[in-house]
Amino acid sequence: MLTATALVAACGTQAPEATDRCSVYKPGSEECADGLGGSPQDGQGGGAPTLDREVGRIAMSADGNQHDNDDWASAPMALAILAHGNLQPNLVHYDYNNHIWDSSDEHLKNMTESVQEGGKRFGFDMSRFFDDTDPAQLDAGTKNLVAEINASTPDDQLSIVLAGPVETVWMALDAADPDARKNVECITHGEDSFNQTHAKEEHGGHDYEDLVDLGCERVEIPDQNSGLGPVDMDFWDFLTDSGDDNWEWLHSRLDVVGNGDVSDAGMVFYVITDEKDADRSDVKDYLEK
Repeated sequence: MLTATALVAACGTQAPEATDRCSVYKPGSEECADGLGGSPQDGQGGGAPTLDREVGRIAMSADGNQHDNDDWASAPMALAILAHGNLQPNLVHYDYNNHIWDSSDEHLKNMTESVQEGGKRFGFDMSRFFDDTDPAQLDAGTKNLVAEINASTPDDQLSIVLAGPVETVWMALDAADPDARKNVECITHGEDSFNQTHAKEEHGGHDYEDLVDLGCERVEIPDQNSGLGPVDMDFWDFLTDSGDDNWEWLHSRLDVVGNGDVSDAGMVFYVITDEKDADRSDVKDYLEK
């Protein structure tokens, strides 16, 4: 695994051309779809959804490749939450495995499967997904996020969901237009949490306060571990009882973690509902509508 210095230096590397890649896949298949709608509940498209301006553009940056194995469950749950509201077009950026200093092979494999398979199953544009442990993808992802930050205006804000250490987001914010940064929200949960401080305290990088210092708007919602953290897995049986392949797959990713923890998905739920204190019952009610 490359060091942080090597990864940052590699940001001059050009990402491989993606002309043969499919942007959007039909749920549960490798068949390409031209802008899929629908929800994970019915697994069927309802026409091409368009960006919901009321919710706005969303970027996500997640770990899962080193310390946070709960991300293996919360990452696909967040994608399912967005897809259930036909909000796939609103997710304009997703970088994952963002613990860029070192990694566990098992964690890397599990997080990559959760994000890649979840993105395909739930109909997302996979050209917006970037694996930060690949130098070319880290470079491409940073440029993608810089572009989304620079496109931000008072009438078209960007919400960045911080579901891992903040270093890759800091790289993009630092390279972006200072005036545009003021139209970006940096969403986190808890106070002085692991994700907010880890990059600076353990790797000489940057922390949440550094993002705010660059002009990103501070949005700290309550710690989501209380309402969406570990729970008896029986709670999530409704996913397997649904008879839907995608929901059964989602349950299998929760089962890999084994404790029902989808806490980081609470930040995505907040972005689309403004509910800061949601619990797992709120998410269940939303998915079953």
